[in-house]
Amino acid sequence: MADKEEGFEERSEQATQQRREDFRNAGQVAQSKEITSILIMFGIITVFYMFSRNLLGQVFELFNTAFTENVIRAARDGDIIAATKSSFLQGAQFLAPILGVTFVLAIGGSIAQIGFLAVWDQISPDIERINPISGFGKIFSRRNLAEGIKAVLKVVVVSIVAFLILKKEVVFTPQLAQMNAVQIFVYTMAVLGKLFLGVCALMAVLAIFDYAFQRWDLETRMKMTKQEVKEEYRQREGDPLIKSRIKRIQRDLAQKRMMNSVPKADVVITNPTHIAVALQYDRMAMAAPVVLAKGADLVAEKIKEIARKHQIPVVENKPLARTIFKTIKIGHPIPRALYNAVAEVLAYVYRLKGKLKKMSDQIQAESGGVA
Repeated sequence: MADKEEGFEERSEQATQQRREDFRNAGQVAQSKEITSILIMFGIITVFYMFSRNLLGQVFELFNTAFTENVIRAARDGDIIAATKSSFLQGAQFLAPILGVTFVLAIGGSIAQIGFLAVWDQISPDIERINPISGFGKIFSRRNLAEGIKAVLKVVVVSIVAFLILKKEVVFTPQLAQMNAVQIFVYTMAVLGKLFLGVCALMAVLAIFDYAFQRWDLETRMKMTKQEVKEEYRQREGDPLIKSRIKRIQRDLAQKRMMNSVPKADVVITNPTHIAVALQYDRMAMAAPVVLAKGADLVAEKIKEIARKHQIPVVENKPLARTIFKTIKIGHPIPRALYNAVAEVLAYVYRLKGKLKKMSDQIQAESGGVA
């Protein structure tokens, strides 16, 4: 209650698709850096395991060339640039597989979590990012607290794994004095491999929990208030009052056009009190009679009123009027199943018009004879 009185509304609504897209476009996504780190570590271990023999030879060749042959050549010939270039190329050849795998896995780990995403606003200058007041507040935020706990856990994990592995290897330390350089290198790489694998195994568990926390934290930050949901719907769909008014205007215009077409009808079929349907049939231009207008209650009364005003026959046929009203849209022709029923009504209308015409001609003739 206190929050509501102070003007705060609880964020109880799940994020809409639009809000999720806004967060993503702003670079706020669920991403664990630990997953990428684990992938890189596993990749480096795999490279060392697959190319261990070649790498060992390259290491000895690099050290022998860079620190012996190149140094002697540079001292003798004074060509320091050539010696440095040679050492650099050999070092690059040694590091190329490791750097290549690291680059691919770093990009791949990010894409696997969030897909392709480029946020230019994050790299553009922003004075708020160096604001000491807001920066001080972020220090004690939930995310930074989680990052601090995670950093401590990583140190603890690495320390425990290193202690347990190196504790077992201490007994082999005296034997190193009897080994040559190659054997010492192989032994050292084996110990480092065990250390890396142990750290990676425990860090993988930590990465899973970290990713779950990132997802939960993002969902929590994306939650919306009821008012925010309403505002977003209004922005996306438009103001409901305006939409309702537009629909009402469109409905009125459509009804006005329909009423204006009633004088063109050949017959109006009624229920007789609740439904009215106006039909037009032009033998030369139409394959079947067409529904010009239809309506119920007040609209039906309006259609019949216009029909009487323009001397259009109004015929009562309850089943036919109901069927046309329920199944046929305005502007659509009568289906074949109703041809006979409609034909009977039109035949009656034509006979009625014929009788009326004869009576009119007779009245005109008599009035002319009297004159």
